[in-house]
Amino acid sequence: MNGSSDNARRNLKRARAISGSNEARTVYAEWAASYDRDVFSTLKVTGTDTIADLLHEHSADPESTRVLDAGCGTGAVAARLKMHGFTCIDGIDLSPDMLKIAHSKRLYRHLTEADLNQPFDMPDSPYPAIVSAGTFTTGHVGANGFHNLFAHLKNDGLMACVVANPVWQGDRFNRLIDDLPASVLVNRVEATMQDGEPDAHMLVLRRN
Repeated sequence: MNGSSDNARRNLKRARAISGSNEARTVYAEWAASYDRDVFSTLKVTGTDTIADLLHEHSADPESTRVLDAGCGTGAVAARLKMHGFTCIDGIDLSPDMLKIAHSKRLYRHLTEADLNQPFDMPDSPYPAIVSAGTFTTGHVGANGFHNLFAHLKNDGLMACVVANPVWQGDRFNRLIDDLPASVLVNRVEATMQDGEPDAHMLVLRRN
């Protein structure tokens, strides 16, 4: 394993061990500059593209669909959605440093700094579509954050999320989903890294 791979894996391990919002801001402030290189070039994370592709697959009219990218980070999901023809994307993230990079890419209509683990306001809520990758993972956001997001989903809207296996199991997502006014369109376990082991649920819901 070379040095860049070692550093990328150390950064990922540190992120997955985050224990609170203040620590998250610190970790991502230090990681923001190399995040895209570490995650997508070195570690070859694929889950981001997969969940964006699934949202597109189930969307009737991407060009007119407003999307909330939850835990948007540096904008990788939005970049993929733009390739699919989505034109109106808002982003929300805890880290101001990650949001600065996202802003520089000019992918978003609006960017908002907020903690998904707490109730939050969005002026254009509810949304016809919500997407999230790299957010429902250890040390980050769990069931409470999922409920907070779902509250911003329009009736008949789509919600597409990557949920890491430990979060899915620990927060009893099977039961959580059963209790929601929603239909499950996709729920399959896949690898989120190239040639990796299946480690997350690719979940697409439609709100009833």
